[in-house]
Amino acid sequence: MITIRPHEHTVQYYETDQMKVVHHSNYIRWFEEARIDVFEQIGLGYKHMEEMGIISPVVSVQAQYKTMARFYDVVDIEVKFVKYTGIRLYIEYIVRDRESGEVRCTGKSEHCFIDESGKIISLKRSYPEIHETMMQYISDTES
Repeated sequence: MITIRPHEHTVQYYETDQMKVVHHSNYIRWFEEARIDVFEQIGLGYKHMEEMGIISPVVSVQAQYKTMARFYDVVDIEVKFVKYTGIRLYIEYIVRDRESGEVRCTGKSEHCFIDESGKIISLKRSYPEIHETMMQYISDTES
């Protein structure tokens, strides 16, 4: 099992609003960037999984904004897989300012696994090798 490193993101000018702070919608995009990065880190890249016929849509997402990020700040996004059922995956995020360590935003997302026709699939039954990899990175498992 590898140690998952946080995803690094440099705030771009186009991500800011009229108040010169990051627009709230961008944090949800950053969650996705970080999630895709983490899946790559653990050997389950989205591209590879989609080539296998596995799609993982977002079922729900939420964010709590704590402090403001601004243009050219560097943030680290920590991703933690907190629950996995073989069919659903629950993820938590912490966005921190790299320089100060201050939390900018926290969030959660819930995902399921489906095939290309939209039918729910169980990774545990249909893809046991992927299931075993997922199990290694889950804090609280239900299998």
